[in-house]
Amino acid sequence: MLNVGSVARKIRKHKARRIFIQVPEGLKTRILGFARELEKNGKRGLKVLISVDPCYGACDLRDNEAKALGCDLILHLGHSDFGLKSKIPVIYEELRMDYDPTPLLMIALNDLKPFKKIGLVTTVQFLSSLDHARKFLQKRRKKVYVGSPRRGNPGQVLGCDFSAAKDLEGTVDCFLFMGSGTFHPLGLSMAVKKPVFFLDFEGTQLLDLKDEKRRMENIRLLQIENAKSCKSFGILVSTKPGQMRIKTAEESKEKLEKMGKKAWILVADELTPEKLLGLQIDCIVNTACPRMREDSRLFKKTIIDPDDVDKLKE
Repeated sequence: MLNVGSVARKIRKHKARRIFIQVPEGLKTRILGFARELEKNGKRGLKVLISVDPCYGACDLRDNEAKALGCDLILHLGHSDFGLKSKIPVIYEELRMDYDPTPLLMIALNDLKPFKKIGLVTTVQFLSSLDHARKFLQKRRKKVYVGSPRRGNPGQVLGCDFSAAKDLEGTVDCFLFMGSGTFHPLGLSMAVKKPVFFLDFEGTQLLDLKDEKRRMENIRLLQIENAKSCKSFGILVSTKPGQMRIKTAEESKEKLEKMGKKAWILVADELTPEKLLGLQIDCIVNTACPRMREDSRLFKKTIIDPDDVDKLKE
C-alpha cells in the first residue's frame, strides 16, 4: 500500500527539504519504517517529521504546525483532497486497496433481489471495488449508479459529505455501501430516505441498516427533547480547517439566546470530556465532526447538531 518509490518521486518534484507526515491511526504501525525509507530515497538530505496527533480525514490539515516547524511540504496519507487551501503544498496519497467484493455479493444477492436500481458508494480506500460490484450487479440485470460528490471521487462518501448518494436519491431504489467500519454507512442511512445496505468486508456479511437507523433516530429525538429543558449551551467550534464553522456557531448562539438560553462558543482542536471540566454546560451544539455523536456517552451531556436548534422551539 505504501509505495516509497512513488511517494519519493512526488516529493522530489516539489524539491522539498523537510516534510510533515500526517497519518491515520491504522497506518501508524508502518509509518516509522516508511519515513526512514523516504529519508534514504530523498535527495539533498530530506528530513521527515511525523505527526502523532490523530488524523481523522483531509479536513484535519495541520498546515499551521507544519509551517511553524519549517516544513515545505505536507504528506497526507490515506485521504483524498478535501479542497482546502493550505499555507504549504500538500501531497494526498490515497492508499487504495484492490478488493474484489463479488464473492460477498454472491452471498448477499438474495437480500438485494427486490431492488432493481442500486446506488453504489464507498470510502476512498475501496474505490476500486465499485467497478467490480457494478459489473457483477449489471450481469444480474440490476441498474447500477455511481454518484458524483461535491468533492472527492465518483462514488466516494465522507463522514460529513454524502452528496455522492444524495445526488442519486431520486433515481435509485436503495444504496449499497461497501467497506469496513459502521461510521460511514450509518451516517449515510441518516442522510438519505432510501434503504441502505452495508456490505461489510471485515465481517463478510450484508447488513440491512433500517433497525440501526431507527435506533439512531430515536436517540436523536431524545437528545432534542432533553435539550429543550437545558439552560446553558456550549457551541463547539473546531480549529481544524475543514471543520471550522464559526458562522454556523454564531447563528446557533443567536437563536439560543433569543429563546432565553445561555450560550457560549467553545473552541478546541479536538474536544474531549476533560476540556469541559469546570464549565457549567448542560448541552453541546456540535458544529464540528459528526463522529462526536459516537462519543456522547463519554461526555455525559446532551449533544445536538446545529440543525436541531430550531426544533427546540417545537
